[in-house]
This record gives sequence, C-alpha cells and structure tokens, in this order.
Amino acid sequence: MNNKEVEIFSSDIKYSLIIPAYNEEEGLPVVLNDVFKLISESFEIIVVDDGSTDRTREVAQRFPCRVISHEHNSGKGAAMKTGIKEAGGENVIFIDADNTYPPEGILEIAKALEIYDMALASRKTGHENIPVFNRIGNALFRNSIRYIYGFQGYDPLTGLYGIKKAYLKSMNLESKGFGIESEICIKAARMGLRIKDIHIKYRDRIGKAKLNGLKDGYRIFTTILKFFPLVFRRIKKPGLPV
Repeated sequence: MNNKEVEIFSSDIKYSLIIPAYNEEEGLPVVLNDVFKLISESFEIIVVDDGSTDRTREVAQRFPCRVISHEHNSGKGAAMKTGIKEAGGENVIFIDADNTYPPEGILEIAKALEIYDMALASRKTGHENIPVFNRIGNALFRNSIRYIYGFQGYDPLTGLYGIKKAYLKSMNLESKGFGIESEICIKAARMGLRIKDIHIKYRDRIGKAKLNGLKDGYRIFTTILKFFPLVFRRIKKPGLPV
C-alpha cells in the first residue's frame, strides 16, 4: 500500500511531525519551508501523500523529509495512521498541509509535551477564515466532545496538536477520514490525559479545501455517537517506555 521514498532514522529523534497531504502541491511547500526554518535535529518530518493526483509527492521530495505515498486516496485518518506507524519519535505532532496553522505552534507543542500528555493549538481567533457552515458545525462538535466526554482542551477538531506515541498506539484508532481528530480527543479524555491548550490564530488556507462541510460533518457526528459507550467507562492509560 505504501511507497517509502525516503527513510531517515536516528536515535536522536524525539519528535515526529506528521503532515497528511492530499492534493496540496500549493500549500505543502510553504508549510515545509517554514517548518525547516524552525526545527532542530530532534525532529523528523513525515509527509504522507494520500494518493494525490497533483504534484504533492514531487513537492515533498524536494525537502529532507520522509515521504510515504498511498496508492489510492484513503482519507485523512488513514494517512495519519500510516504516519503514526512509521514515526520514530516518542512524541507525535500533526499539522495540516494547507498553511492554516502557524508553524511556530509546533515548537510550543513540543515544549508542552515535556510536561503534558497532549497539547493542542486551539483556534481561538481567525474564525473568519472558516466557512460559516463549518464554523457552526465546529461549535456543535467541539462542545459535544468537551461536555459529553470531558475533553479538557478548547478545540478538539484542530489540525495542529501533539501527543505521546504510546498513547496513540493504545487507542487502536479506527477512523479513516476527518473523524480521526474526534476519536483521538474522545479517547484522550477517557484515558485521563493531561492536556495543554495553546491559543493560535487560524489562517486562510492555500489551495482548495478538502473537507466537505455536509458529508464530513456527518462523519464527525457519527464518530462522536459511535464512541458514546466510553462515557460510562475509562480507558487505561498505558505506561510510557523508560
């Protein structure tokens, strides 16, 4: 299923930055250029090209990152799970490929993961860059995850956040599409993870939006309903490797 273009492993890698990308040839090079100006050797960058039909893969190959390609478009969740499987760092950070999130937030998240189990960049400002229909859906889903499942962060649907890899592995993630963030945050809440909230300004995207407000909103809604039994039980928090 996957074609590994570049593999770089190092015992010095502490953070794996995963960038799921589908037809993001415009935004991805901007994101990667900014990221490589900020990070140290303790980071590895993994771009998961989710069956793009444009030049996303070729653009990613211009940078010193690992590029993993899906033969067919399988969804954001599937791309993220591929990245998690390949990640060499004990800390996993995700960022969207459309330049909507400030890359400086990556360093704030990395710092927070020294103390917390999870850190997320909450979109407290920049709401004008989110379509009105999506904004309404975000508010509904955000409050459902926070108040039903007890999630402590402000924005469980953010596309920029970090979490310990050990916790992601123990979650046995199922979502293939845009419901992946909801699933991760629901399970993080029921696992009792310590969460750090970092406020950022959401920016206008580069390129065409991939999220369909109606179709993907329905998938997020069904994801929230699917895990409702977790309201009545906790998930065991795994111990971290020494």
